[in-house]
Amino acid sequence: MPARPAGSNLTEQEIRYLLTIRDCGSISRAAAELYIAQPSLSQVLRQVEEEFGLMIFKRTSRGVEPTEAGRVLLDRLHAIRGLYRRLELTVEEFQDMKRGTITFGMPQNLGAYLLPMVLPAFSAQYPGIRVRFRENNSTELDRLLLADKTDFSIMHFQEENAALAYEAFFDDPFYLVIPGGMTGRFGFPEGRRLLDEDLQLLGNSPFIMVARGQKLRQVADQILETCGITPDIRFETKSMETAKRLTAAGLGVTFLPGSYLTLYSGMEGLACFQLDESLGASWQLVAAYPKKGGLSRSAREFLRVLGDCLADHRA
Repeated sequence: MPARPAGSNLTEQEIRYLLTIRDCGSISRAAAELYIAQPSLSQVLRQVEEEFGLMIFKRTSRGVEPTEAGRVLLDRLHAIRGLYRRLELTVEEFQDMKRGTITFGMPQNLGAYLLPMVLPAFSAQYPGIRVRFRENNSTELDRLLLADKTDFSIMHFQEENAALAYEAFFDDPFYLVIPGGMTGRFGFPEGRRLLDEDLQLLGNSPFIMVARGQKLRQVADQILETCGITPDIRFETKSMETAKRLTAAGLGVTFLPGSYLTLYSGMEGLACFQLDESLGASWQLVAAYPKKGGLSRSAREFLRVLGDCLADHRA
């Protein structure tokens, strides 16, 4: 089959498919991210390779990686996609917020907290703007941003990425959460935040922690390290809500941020105590976006509406 002549066009969808394969390093992982069947994605790749008359990816034991020619082609396609995105943003500026699309990422629990608050308000003001969101962890959210697959992320600040800009909304304090029946055992003071010496009273109490790798766990580990406490971790779970319910069942103590205390359920059977700032017991809600390129008008407006909603909610 003759090679595709220079200057012929790949569709935007084909470009997106090829770049996703490169980013994922695997056709199966790329198909899952694109929500299409793996055989369909393999067929698209095969057709593009045949029409160009070159192999874009070579198969390895770990998945796929670009060939030398494929690497050059994919770099050019990434640049083309960036130009296309900037063209979209330019056009959007002249549509006076009547049309457009924004795509952003956020962790799942944070979405459960924020989206019911902000989406009704934003959609009421700008019904013509289509809103898409992708739920994932902070590391993956950064990858999606830098791959131009999202416009911005809303997340709790973790570690600064030099390629990203950050806008802060508020600091969310952490609380020690214990079974209600344990309050008399520790005698924690009322009316002030718990200090290092207060947490020492936990002694050999069992802890219930979320799994490692989650930002919530990192904050909890930092609190315990600051206090010099080596916790007796009885249970680990991927679910913040499971940790909370196991605590209510009397199986241990845990740490939770204030915004999540009543996210999925109430505080029945629980007592909570805010921790002092000296323990590093808070996390900061931020919006992150690439320094190169900035934000579209609709994205900026979405973050403004979010800020207003949070201010009203916390008032």
